[in-house]
Amino acid sequence: MVLESVLAYLHIAALLGWVVFLTSQTALLRPAWCNPAAMLRLAAVARLAHLAAAATLVTGLLRMVWGIKGFGWYATQPLLQAKLALVLLMWGGAWTVSRQLTRWQRSVSLGGSMPGATALDWARRRMMLVTHLMVVPPLLGVLMARGVGVR
Repeated sequence: MVLESVLAYLHIAALLGWVVFLTSQTALLRPAWCNPAAMLRLAAVARLAHLAAAATLVTGLLRMVWGIKGFGWYATQPLLQAKLALVLLMWGGAWTVSRQLTRWQRSVSLGGSMPGATALDWARRRMMLVTHLMVVPPLLGVLMARGVGVR
């Protein structure tokens, strides 16, 4: 029972870290706030968000393997499959923005101009979508833990 509690805690902590870094990234993408210094921070925050996403995925997989219910139970649950699909969709959306941020950072560090408001708005809208989707996976996890929609 202690292991299950520790795994749950680590999973929630990783998820909260991911939320913090995605939200920070989204806030920094405001065209009015984005300057060369913010561009450097954005790339670093994006890397931290990817690490937190990876930690969320790894701790979730550890719960599947070492948790009380076991891998066999988790692997057959439709809510878990929906949760994983959504998390991967969110990660993919954030990854496209992260790649663009890296290109912008390189350009700015080499003396290039900052991206325009339209480009920043595109990145911010994409991150807003990702951060708003973030509320669904924990809900699916809670439903699954309470026996709703389980096999």
